[in-house]
Parts: sequence; structure tokens; C-alpha cells
Amino acid sequence: MVLMEVLSDFGTVEFFAIETLTLGIFNVWLGMNNLTAAAQIAGMAFIFILALVVIERAARRRQRFNDTSGRAKTISALDVKGGRAFLCAFLCCCPIFLGFIIPVGVLINFILKGLSITNLDALISATFNSLVLSSVAAALVMGIAIFMVLATTYQRHPFLKGLSTVAVLGYAFPGAILAIGVVSFAGSVDALGSKIGVSDGILIGGIGLLVLAYVVRFQAVGHGAITAGVNRLSPNIMSASFVLGRGFSNSMVTLGPPLLKRSILAGGILVFVDVMKELPMTLLLRPFNYETLSTYVYQFAKDELLEESALAAVTIIIAGLGPVILINASERGKT
Repeated sequence: MVLMEVLSDFGTVEFFAIETLTLGIFNVWLGMNNLTAAAQIAGMAFIFILALVVIERAARRRQRFNDTSGRAKTISALDVKGGRAFLCAFLCCCPIFLGFIIPVGVLINFILKGLSITNLDALISATFNSLVLSSVAAALVMGIAIFMVLATTYQRHPFLKGLSTVAVLGYAFPGAILAIGVVSFAGSVDALGSKIGVSDGILIGGIGLLVLAYVVRFQAVGHGAITAGVNRLSPNIMSASFVLGRGFSNSMVTLGPPLLKRSILAGGILVFVDVMKELPMTLLLRPFNYETLSTYVYQFAKDELLEESALAAVTIIIAGLGPVILINASERGKT
């Protein structure tokens, strides 16, 4: 997962001018206006990512969360004192301070000095666009995830199971690669539609194409949340509904949302946050003059105007932390 996340990162490597495959795709596509060459680079990255996915699946093939052999050993806690205790505490605090407290402190300092409040209208517009995109994408992802998980769990159709496996692979691939795939797919559909007189460039751009890319990219997030919820349900729930005369579609609509509401909420929040901070696909697929919080931060950060991007960056952080805090508070209240 770490290898996949690092490979798909764009903002960090672009800011520090580190040449990676993802950055190469951007430079060739946007800088040289050569989608074909960008697709070739994406193909190289695709092969590498596919190899990582195969290795990861093979490593988890024999993974188990229970043991009935009686040979399992309990790991005993170590009681550290003195210098070792201080060293452990220091090492645990380093990621928190270096990765969160210090950067956020710098951003808040810029905001308090008034250096980031330059164009509130543009920031408000970007915030609104981010909220709309994140909400729509989260709703679509969770709706598709509910259908796919319930269908594969209770119908056990080989085609549905295979389709579900393919659908969750999108999260493993960088956003730039998926953007090229979505554009190529939309272009093919539009070309086919124009030949039969149905479409004339409808899918090749616009918000719809961007939302489609979000759904493909983050379907695994919603799928994982719903799968975890379904695994906690009794396997006889659907059977009982069938005995009472209800079909699968009726049972899925009437039983799914009420029984899985906590999983739907958790998965929806995770997708909402991921879409809010997604940068590569948004940069490549957004309409002209359409800004989100992530692109708003990027346009200032790439010009070394970090002060102007501080308020939008903190807004993204709040949008990410808020739902996490709510979920944790809800879990504590449940226990």
C-alpha cells in the first residue's frame, strides 16, 4: 500500500521537482499536449502497479484472523523504563509533530497574520465545488458498493464476483493513469455515439467525467466499508426475507440501508474526504476555470505562494479530521 500511494503521489513530488512516472504523465499530457505519449508512460506504470497488486494478493492468500490449532502464542507486553521509555515516547511523537503539528502550526500562523486572506470569493467557490463533488461521488460510490457487496455475498454469481474484484482495483492505480483511462473510454464512447448519431462529445469533458473518475478510483473504499458491515450480519437475514416472499431486489432495498447504516456512513465519510483532497484526476479532468480546494492550494503552492494557500489547506485538513473525530466519538458512545 505504501508503494502504491508513493507511486500515485503528485503534489509532493511536483513541489520538490522530483521526476516520477506520475509527474511525467502530467508533463507530457499538459506540457507537450501529447496524450498518446502520456498513455505509453501510464502503461509502464500500469505494469508495475499490476505486479504490486499480484504480490499483495499472494501475500494475503493464506492470511487468517483466527486459529484453532492451539499453537498460537500470545505476545506479552514489554515494560520499558528510564531511557528506553523516553526513546519510545519520542519515536512515537515524531510522526505527529513532524507530520501534523508543525505543518499545521505554520499554516495557522500564515492565516493569523492575514497572509492567506486574499480572495475569499474564489476560496468560497472552490469550497462549494469541493463539497458538491465530494457529496455526489460519495453517494454514488456507496450506492454501487451496497449493490455489489450484497449481490456477491447472497447471490454468489461468478460474473458478479469477478466484476466486484475488478471494480475495487481502481484504488491501487494512480489518479493520473485512471484519468487517461477514463478519457480514452469516454472518447471511444463519444466516437461510437457520433457514428450512430447519438452523441457528439458529451462525455469527453465536464463534471460528469470527473465524477466517473472519482467513482472508479474510490470504489474500493466504499466496497471495503460495506463488506465489513455485511460480515457482521447474520448470513440468514436474506434467507429469512426470501422465505417471507420478498425478492432479492426488494430485500436489498428494504434491509440493506437500515442494517448497514453505520457502515454506509463510515464509508461515505471516507470517500468524501478522499475526493476532497484528490488532486491528480481533478487537475486533468476538471472543466476550465473550475477550482476545488485541492486545485486552489496547488495553484498557489506551485508558484511558491504558500501563504496564500494556507487557509484552503487548513480547510481540507478540517474536512478530513472532522469526520474522523465524529466516527471515533460514535464508536466510543456505542461501547
